[in-house]
Amino acid sequence: MNKNTLNAQRLLQYFRKDWSENAAQLYYYFIIPYGIMTLLFIWMDFTKTQSVITALEQVRQGLETDSNSYQQIMEDALSGKDDCWTFITLITVLCFYFFMAFAGSTFFKASKYRKGYIADLTFPVSNVEKFIVRWFRISIISFPIFCLATVLADFTRIGFIHFLYPEVSLSFPVPWLSDECDVHIPTAILQAYGLQALFILGGTYWQKKPFQKTLSLVLLTSLIYYFTYFCTVFYFIERNYVYHDARMRWVIGWVFGIPIFLILFGYLLTYLRMRRATLLPSWKDKTTLVVFAALLIGLGLCVWMPNFIVDHFAYG
Repeated sequence: MNKNTLNAQRLLQYFRKDWSENAAQLYYYFIIPYGIMTLLFIWMDFTKTQSVITALEQVRQGLETDSNSYQQIMEDALSGKDDCWTFITLITVLCFYFFMAFAGSTFFKASKYRKGYIADLTFPVSNVEKFIVRWFRISIISFPIFCLATVLADFTRIGFIHFLYPEVSLSFPVPWLSDECDVHIPTAILQAYGLQALFILGGTYWQKKPFQKTLSLVLLTSLIYYFTYFCTVFYFIERNYVYHDARMRWVIGWVFGIPIFLILFGYLLTYLRMRRATLLPSWKDKTTLVVFAALLIGLGLCVWMPNFIVDHFAYG
């Protein structure tokens, strides 16, 4: 065996092996999001179109409609816009967060069972190569698969609604990269990868149910951070702090800075814990101290940041 930490030929062979063994998982990455988003998209579009059909029928019979929103929907449709775009984009982003988090929690799934555990220990590849191959399959390959599922779900929605209501054409494909969606897609992608890095790291600590346990810890930590930040602002700083101009500039910085930090932090600690996580997940490691230190630093920032802004930046 080649003793190098990273060998191109060995890495390529390991890619082929991993692809042949986990091809079914990639199919699930497509089928499950496609099915869920198709049902949600159709339900939203059906609700919109059905309300317009009902309103038009009431107008035709000379009755008063319950709502005049159908007029705005019809005007948007005449200009090539779809009233569902904003809601579809929001649902897609939420599904993408959930999808990336769940995919990240399966990073060590193969090594949790006896057959995969033995193969993972005895297969002649380095930890670097194991990390690269798993990361490529879970973080890189899964992204275009999810995008394809999203686009097909959107076109399925349009085809289904046109089949039900051929006389009314109110559905149009979502312009994902335009400003019509009210969601900044690159920011959402960056945040999803930061969240996934946390769930990949969580898989190194829990052998069973890593997704549920990591999700519980992430939600609990977020609530503690928010509660600390809220108490700091409400009890020790002016209540009109929310209107502070400098605060908004810092928020924009955190929107990009925190996901980048989580990606680097999660990937680095995951690599350092790979051997221990494969043998037996454990908290008794120096990397755990780093995790606790990062949690305490985040808690301190929730107290320090608003006070620093008030002390150094004037209102206005």
